[in-house]
Amino acid sequence: MIRGFSAVSVIVLLFFFRGFSQQQSPPNPLDGKYFRSPVDFPFRLSGNFCELRETHFHSGIDIKPSGHRDNPIYSIADGYVSRIKISAGGYGIAVYVDHPETGYTSVYAHLENLNEHFDFVVRQIQIAQESYEVDFLPSPDVLPVKKGDIIGEMGNTGYSFGTHLHFEIRDTKSENPINPFHFGLKTEDNIPPSLVSLSVHGLDPDLHKIWEQNIGLATSEGNAIHIASPIKVPAWRAGIALQMYDRTNGSHNKQGIYGLRMYVDDSLVYSYHMDKISFDQARYITGFYDNKIKKTNRATYSLCYKYPGNDLEFLAHASDGIIPVYAEQERKIKIVVEDFNQNHKTLTFSLLRADHMVEQAAKDSTSTLVKVGEPAIISENTLLLSFEKNSLFRNIRLKIKSDISSSNETKYTIHDQYEPIKKPIALSLKPEKTNITDMNKAIIVRTNANGRGKTNYGGTWKDGVLNTGMIEFGTYFIDYDTIAPTIKRVDFSANASRKTKFRFELEENLPTRGQFVNDMKIKVWIDGNFIVSPYSSKTKILEIPLTDLYSGDHSLKIEAKDHSGNTSYFNATFTTSK
Repeated sequence: MIRGFSAVSVIVLLFFFRGFSQQQSPPNPLDGKYFRSPVDFPFRLSGNFCELRETHFHSGIDIKPSGHRDNPIYSIADGYVSRIKISAGGYGIAVYVDHPETGYTSVYAHLENLNEHFDFVVRQIQIAQESYEVDFLPSPDVLPVKKGDIIGEMGNTGYSFGTHLHFEIRDTKSENPINPFHFGLKTEDNIPPSLVSLSVHGLDPDLHKIWEQNIGLATSEGNAIHIASPIKVPAWRAGIALQMYDRTNGSHNKQGIYGLRMYVDDSLVYSYHMDKISFDQARYITGFYDNKIKKTNRATYSLCYKYPGNDLEFLAHASDGIIPVYAEQERKIKIVVEDFNQNHKTLTFSLLRADHMVEQAAKDSTSTLVKVGEPAIISENTLLLSFEKNSLFRNIRLKIKSDISSSNETKYTIHDQYEPIKKPIALSLKPEKTNITDMNKAIIVRTNANGRGKTNYGGTWKDGVLNTGMIEFGTYFIDYDTIAPTIKRVDFSANASRKTKFRFELEENLPTRGQFVNDMKIKVWIDGNFIVSPYSSKTKILEIPLTDLYSGDHSLKIEAKDHSGNTSYFNATFTTSK
């Protein structure tokens, strides 16, 4: 017995300290036991974390449906709903759950339906705002959840091309997505990555490609591929790019690579692992792969070297990967590509400088040097470009050509459409017309790469100048949008006695892009009452539910308004009976 304490006192103290110790030990979600799976079956993936998409790094994992008809989605731990966002595109129906004990947030996107309680709350907000699209940020006490509570049902809403769950785990404070595999949410995988093609680039001092050679990589039986003959590079420096993908067991989908290490003469010169990503760096992907090949051939070649302006967080500790090449000394290259389960594939080859060098193009005296990491202001006639210091990945010699557009406004072809842009460049255009009757109809458009059609980049007025953000080089000019969206019947009849919904196709005359343009706004009323009607920007289909209507005659009204205020209406009467 401890001196000065009775046996009962000792027992009480032991329980006290045990409880105190438990309270002071926060949960460890990285142990693979704290978070449960968001589904109730062994899942397979159609997409993994940080794989390379068209315009961004994938911020989560895509879980395939089971063979059952219903696929309920569960909260992975205790917490509360911190956000419910309903969008016509993007994540579609998405729920965000904060887990305050851990400092993490789980995200469940492309849902088909919400659980009944969530759905009731959100529907009241949609009706109050007269909008299908809402962004609801409830306080922690409004929608609490327990581990295993049903969030909703797996679906195909938003910009999705098949039923699946897009699932994320984010750091709550920074909102940065983290690879869910670190939390024990894994799928079976014993398949090594596949290497499709090697591309060797000869580079100029600003790391622009002046020469390239592509070499197909035949499937090997083992985990190693070796190219016997040295690759001769007609340049002073070389960079490597790889076309590659990974697969997991039970899935035919080509997925992204988790990690890569490149050695030159046994020294590590470039490496990364896809453990986390920042949404602020989502567009940096255009400087991570070969942007020109991506746009022209739809092939994804990951660069194994860094542009000077590429400060992706997962590349922070990597060297630049630029390889000086010599005429008398082979540079021995080894690249190891791996997945999260440490299945790997190794590629080895060597580089030599060629006898004859590629002649670099002479500098154009009419171009303007814009340096990476430095701000710049470029003006020409009615055009003004404002580069922030982080707008570019590498130095460029900016070239601008002008012409007259069909709207009698000056049309500017700005630089090379394949040069990647790191952050939006402020683009300002002053109209040629001095008497614009309706300034709201003016927009900045970019002609599409194939020369057919154009894209609406919108714009805001300030001091008689129209402003937008340029996220890709190309041809821009001021145009005037006077055409209202179209509303077409897909499934509508005046006798709706046997129908549960109407379907209409709604579409704008111009596709939209960028943060300075508003998407089409759609409203539906039946008998003067706003009706929550899902719209998909992917399919252009509006669905109008007909449930809970009394028998008899009804009036339907649809309103569709675009960025320029052009508005279309559809009015009709219909009859229902029970």
